[in-house]
Amino acid sequence: MRIDASLVAHVARLAALEVTPGEAAELSGELTRIVEHFEALQGLPDDLLAEPGTAFATPLRADVARAARPAVLETNAPESAHGHFVVPRVVSRGE
Repeated sequence: MRIDASLVAHVARLAALEVTPGEAAELSGELTRIVEHFEALQGLPDDLLAEPGTAFATPLRADVARAARPAVLETNAPESAHGHFVVPRVVSRGE
């Protein structure tokens, strides 16, 4: 599969990233090589692949109720309102 600069520019726009045409051209070449590598791996016979190992259980901590957040956290926060931290907006569209 060939990834061209226009596809890179389109995905960059969807991800709200600024990519110059030169960067898009460079990334298209790098991404094409990565995809071609995975396509080549699909051609390997299954008998060459190792059997999946034994899965170990993920250790979990006990689900124990704790006291509410200490008020000192809000006093140290740059800004808080109504018991919540106020943070800058992460996603914004300049459109």
